[in-house]
Amino acid sequence: MQRRWHATATYRSDAGPVDVQHDFDELSDLHDLIERGPHWDTIDQIVIRRGEFIDTPDLTIEEAEKL
Repeated sequence: MQRRWHATATYRSDAGPVDVQHDFDELSDLHDLIERGPHWDTIDQIVIRRGEFIDTPDLTIEEAEKL
């Protein structure tokens, strides 16, 4: 089962960037996932994307307003 959201947290390490993948259903869940570590002060960036697209991967805001 695919989750609604996917986040990639990139952490700084001595060996170079480390990506940690998270899949979750509610944006509020991301907070707990990040709190579990690695330490949040080592985060370089977090990229959040939708985890699933029904049949509309190219849906625009204007098109969505008509749904």
